[in-house]
Amino acid sequence: MELEQRLGVCLASQHIRQRINDGRIITSLDEARIQPSSLDTVIGDSVFILDTETEGIFRPKASESVYRTFLQLPGMTSRSRRRRRRIDISDGYELKRGVSYLIKLKDRIRLAPGEYVRSSPKSSLGRLFLNTRLLADYNPSFDQVLSHCRPNTDLDLWLLVQPLVFNVIIKPGTTLNQLRFFTGPGALLSHQETTDEIEKNPIIYNRGADDVLSPAENRVTDEGLQICLDLSGSNTNGVVALRARLNPEPIDLSKKEEYDAQNFFDPILARRDGKMTLAQGEYYLIASKGILQIPPHLNVGLRDHSSGGFRGPLHFAGFVDNSFLGDLVFEVRMDEIASMCLDDGMPVSSLDLFRTGVPDKLYGKEIGSHYHGQVGPRPAKYFVPFDYAFAAREYDKLDRKVLVQDTMLLNDIRKSEYGFEFLTARERTRLLEYVKQGFFLSRYDCENDEDVLQVLPYILLFGPDDTVFAYERAKDIRKYGEPELFGKCSIGVGGHILASDGPDFISGNIRRELAEEVDISGNASDVAFLGTIKASDRPVDRVHFAMVHAMCTDGAVVPKESSIDSSRMIRIDDLMNDPEYKKDYETWSRILIPLLPAFYTMMQKWVKDGSIFSRVA
Repeated sequence: MELEQRLGVCLASQHIRQRINDGRIITSLDEARIQPSSLDTVIGDSVFILDTETEGIFRPKASESVYRTFLQLPGMTSRSRRRRRRIDISDGYELKRGVSYLIKLKDRIRLAPGEYVRSSPKSSLGRLFLNTRLLADYNPSFDQVLSHCRPNTDLDLWLLVQPLVFNVIIKPGTTLNQLRFFTGPGALLSHQETTDEIEKNPIIYNRGADDVLSPAENRVTDEGLQICLDLSGSNTNGVVALRARLNPEPIDLSKKEEYDAQNFFDPILARRDGKMTLAQGEYYLIASKGILQIPPHLNVGLRDHSSGGFRGPLHFAGFVDNSFLGDLVFEVRMDEIASMCLDDGMPVSSLDLFRTGVPDKLYGKEIGSHYHGQVGPRPAKYFVPFDYAFAAREYDKLDRKVLVQDTMLLNDIRKSEYGFEFLTARERTRLLEYVKQGFFLSRYDCENDEDVLQVLPYILLFGPDDTVFAYERAKDIRKYGEPELFGKCSIGVGGHILASDGPDFISGNIRRELAEEVDISGNASDVAFLGTIKASDRPVDRVHFAMVHAMCTDGAVVPKESSIDSSRMIRIDDLMNDPEYKKDYETWSRILIPLLPAFYTMMQKWVKDGSIFSRVA
């Protein structure tokens, strides 16, 4: 007997493909849209803006098509211009938070008696908290299409879309949801069938040493296979959740790894007591306690509400494909009347298991699946992979406030936008006043904020015989807190200005940094100010402003901070003639290396004529 003729089965990829060929799913045969046990739909070239303030939430009706129901809404009036308004999206269109949209799909379906369809937003859209619900002709409910409403009839499909947190840009052909096709009511495994299944395939596993998996203690309740929260942060450097933050920048759904997740999410760090507080009305990404490993003959649905957790949706896209492996990500909004405290390992929802035939394509890298093997509360594919170590501030250098100043003020001192510049006495006076008037922000919060510049004194250390101190930075994030500079060479020491460096922030910072980073033997001069650097090569350069200083010693300089892996006093000529220096050295050093002979001569002259004074280190 053919699979689609059996009762109680969710159709697999080969059967979805056959239905497209048979004309029972009316759409183009695009293999990329056929998933292991679902079909990705695509939108058309227009959207309708709905007036929810006047008409409320648009609902389909059992007696008529979606479009006819829509046409019965009042048209545009002087009182409301959003009641029924069509927008051409051929060139792209931004869906905005707080507005409801009705979008027609290019796909249609025809169901035989006993068949039904379920819809779920794509995982990537759920992680953007894009509330997306399917509507079908003659079906009075959301997200399911039942054949008894209008069997053997071609049905138009629509989406009701409501951005809840982020604005998004869509275009014709964008995929927002996926459809699963069922041949009968028994596809959902019963309590006993679920119990029998997990004895053979545990579904939920624990991660051990070297990522070796062992079966977890699976519990089957009357709501399905129980799933729990991970609030330990043990696999994500202490990050247990990501809380969505309002950001007006729209996310273009045609792009991948385009956006910095830290501009759209705030990390929530693990607490020693294993607890986490959910704030009312906030949106979070949180990971499951166990790793899911779905066998090829099953797919899984996460229940969006559960009596075992808290009031509020637990997902906006809860469908898991055949052969998925990885942590499950909950897309959570807490709807309790007050904040609520969660515990590590607490049960939060349940998984429904659905039988399928074994698909001829399985979830994984072979078919371009984005979330196979995911760890922790991973954001959607539109974001650059989240740097949990950076976000967790697991190194002290990022977990403190540093002196910053208005970018426009500091730029106004300089004549050129980038590079090294000497300053006049008047410009130096203005710079020192601006530094004195600076303010302190968390370094973590301003690492990507180009509206303010982090001011860093940067000190060159000249030795005897035309030498300069050079070193290589550590490659370990726990030793050095600037990921974009790992393993780079440098000729300057220094660091961010802290409040404790005051009241004379520049001299206080230089004294502290030299004491922390190096030992200087022999006679050494006072420190002289040379000029400033601005650079734009990399993001880390664009948020920093260097105040370049120098000092001389007739002895040696040796490092004493773990952020320096190796060092030496190198002849300036040798450094300048090194063909690799432009590749090996960080930006500020590359800018300064051609100027070292002039700086060295200048410093020797100043020491000799007493412009700066020699002292015993």
